This record gives sequence, structure tokens and C-alpha cells, in this order.
Amino acid sequence: MRVSLSRTLMISVLFGAMLSRIPGAEAKTYIAYISDSPSGSVVYWMANDAGIFKKHGLDLELIFINGSVRGIQSLLAGDLGYTGAVGTAAINARLAGGDVAIIQSQMNTLPYFIIGNPNIKSPEDLKGRSAAVHIPGTSADFALRLALTRVGIAYKDIKAVTVGGGPARMAAVTTGQLDFTVVTEPEKIQGEKFGLKVIIDMAKLNVAFQFNCVVATRKRIRENPGEVRRVVWAMAEAIHFYKTNKEQAIKIMEKYTRGLSRPVLEGAYAANRELLVEDTYPTLEGLKNTLEIQATLDPKAARAKVEDFVDLRFVEEMKKSGFVNQLYGRR
Repeated sequence: MRVSLSRTLMISVLFGAMLSRIPGAEAKTYIAYISDSPSGSVVYWMANDAGIFKKHGLDLELIFINGSVRGIQSLLAGDLGYTGAVGTAAINARLAGGDVAIIQSQMNTLPYFIIGNPNIKSPEDLKGRSAAVHIPGTSADFALRLALTRVGIAYKDIKAVTVGGGPARMAAVTTGQLDFTVVTEPEKIQGEKFGLKVIIDMAKLNVAFQFNCVVATRKRIRENPGEVRRVVWAMAEAIHFYKTNKEQAIKIMEKYTRGLSRPVLEGAYAANRELLVEDTYPTLEGLKNTLEIQATLDPKAARAKVEDFVDLRFVEEMKKSGFVNQLYGRR
């Protein structure tokens, strides 16, 4: 069951109509996180709940929209000021004519695992099996396709069933409805407790990839550069807060993940702490890798340059200012 573009647009329109009925909504700027998994959204949660947005003079309201594609559609519809996303979604939106740019990054690699039924003996044994997948254009979709390519299996040679986010995909596999899926560290820990096994560790492939990042429209960047700058700086400080305040970070994670167990949150915390990028600089190599794969599906990707998808002025200004070094006590 695939989510059509028309349905996604309809969701965006309905979301906009809902916001228009909220008193004072016209004065609010919304920033969306697009995953309820701690691997995808911890920086947004920290920035909001630790008061870092307010510290940087930002009046942002944090909301949840499930998936990068929906987040960017809402951004383009004018319902959001900023959205979390993965590089694939930002690339696809830009190639389709969307006026968007990545303004900062949080992770520059694929923190994914292929996990599944213990009777799957090897990566090659995935052929012909049923998979719980996310909608096209998400990082989970890209990670699965890449993993299959690395073991010589065509995507058409698995039985892909679109389920949605990580928790839903995990539920489909742990209940035996489907054979395997792609997950991040928290779901992997949960899956192993239910007897599932790791079939492929994507991190070991060491592939540069633009994972979670903040996306804005170029119109907003032109018209509100001061606000965009403060968003970039606030996200960098939120990463520092996460890395240096473990107990507070885990408490916030517990709130947004609706009470995941302490061992799962501990595992997620450790993985994120290692992978989060301190200078928040997007990975141009990762975007290039994605463009190369997209070029096999869309001729426009072959003609595109990675610089078309980013606006680096704010992370470069932040680097020159010494702000990040000051956060970490470096000279």
C-alpha cells in the first residue's frame, strides 16, 4: 500500500486548514520533527524542552508530522517554518521544483540495521522474503534499497509492504506478519529482546549519507535570515546539551517515546552521542551518493549538483564565529 502524492498533498492541505482555525496560529512559526524514534528526532526534543529555542530568541512551536515527505509537503504549503527531513526527501522535493534547502545537519551516516526473523540465515536469504518498509523518499527506504544492492538483491525480488515508521515496522515483524525490516538502534534493541536477529549492520558499511537535517524554503531564508541563523545555532547547542547532559536527555527522550524502557533509551543515547555532528555541517559526499542512486530513476538527478540542495552560509558563519568550540570548551 503506497502513499500517493495526491493523498500526501491532501494531508498537507487538511493540516493547513486545521492550523488556520487555531487562535493565533497566524503568528506562530512551526517546526516539525518527522519521527517518533529517538535516532531521528532527539535534537528537536532537546532544543524545545531544554529551552534552547527560547534562549536563542525563537518563538517556535514543535509539532510531529510522520515522515520527511509529509513534512516537506507541509513546508511547501506554508504550514511550517522548518521541518526535519532526510537528504533523500529534500533532494526529491528540489528535483520536483520545490523551493527548499538543507540548512544544517545532525547525522551524516546511515544508523540502520536490517533485522528480522531468526530463520533468515544470511543477507542473501532476504531474497523472496516479505519486508516492512517505509514510504519512498525516506531514509529507511533508501537504507533498505542500499543494503539490498550491497548483497546483490534487486528491490523487486523482495515482497515490500509499506507500513510506515520504525515502531510500526517493528510491530509487523515481531508479530510475524512480515519477515524483516530496517530499523535504528532503539528498535534493534527491542527486536533482539523479541528474538529477532540483526542481518545487516548498515553502520559497518560506513556510507556517507545525509540523515536527519533541518530544511527550510529558500523564500524563508531570503526573508528571515536572522531567524534561520538562530535556528541553526540553537540546533548546534541542542546537540551539545544532548552530549553533555545524559540524564536530562534520557528523561526528555522518555517523554517523547512514551516510556521506552531504560535499556533501550540507554542504547539509543550512546548511539546518538557518537553519531551526532557537532558542527552540524551537511555531508556533501552523502548527498552526492544519493544523487547517484536517484540518477538511475530520475534524469534530472544526473544533471544536479549537490550545492543545489544546501544553503551553507549559516553553518559556515557559525564555524567562523567559534560558537561550537566555545560550547565544547575548545580554543
